[in-house]
Amino acid sequence: MPMQPKPLLIPRRALAGVVLPLMGLAARPAQAARIFRFDHTQGRLEFTARHLQVLTSTGQFSRFACELSLDPARPETARVAVQVETGSIAHAYPGAADLLRSPAYFDAERWPMARFSGSARPGGRIEAFDLAGPLELRGVTQPFTLQAKLARRRRDPATGAEIVDCTARGEISRAAFGMTADTLATGDRVQLAVLVSLVIS
Repeated sequence: MPMQPKPLLIPRRALAGVVLPLMGLAARPAQAARIFRFDHTQGRLEFTARHLQVLTSTGQFSRFACELSLDPARPETARVAVQVETGSIAHAYPGAADLLRSPAYFDAERWPMARFSGSARPGGRIEAFDLAGPLELRGVTQPFTLQAKLARRRRDPATGAEIVDCTARGEISRAAFGMTADTLATGDRVQLAVLVSLVIS
C-alpha cells in the first residue's frame, strides 16, 4: 500500500485565506493570491492504468514539484505549475519501472521532464475547481484538465493537528503522447492523481 503523504507544514497566517472558507466561517474581504509550494516530500503523484480490461496497476513519480497560486475569495483566478522528473518512476511490479522509462513509454532519457501549467476555469468554488492548460510530455503538448478538491478535513490522532486533504485528478490518452506500445495488454486511458495534506492547526 502506498505511504500516506507527509502533511505540508505552512505557517497559520499563510493558510488563513484557504482554511476559513473550508471551516464555514464568514466570508472575508478579498485577499491577494497566495503561493503554496510542495513536492514529493510532502505529497504524492500517482498514475493508474488498466490492463486486459480487468486489472489495474498504480505507480508513482518519486520526484516532482508543484506551485499553486490561489486567492480563496476568487478561485477562478487560481494557477498551477507542475514539473515532474519522468525517470523517477516507482512501480511495485518487477521490471515495470525500467519498461516505463524506455523509449516505448516515457522515454525518460530523451525527455527527462514533464510539465503542466494550468489556470482555473470559471464557475469553481474553493472546495472544488478545475485547472486547465497545456501538458507537455515526451515532446508533445496536449490540453489537460485537473479536477482539484480542497474539501476533506480530519484530525491527526497522534498529534491532534487539524489537516485538510487536497487532491487533483485528471486523465490522459497515452497514444496522444506517442505511447502506443502494448495496446492489447494496456488500455489507452491513464489516470493521474496528485495528493497532498495541509496542516491547518
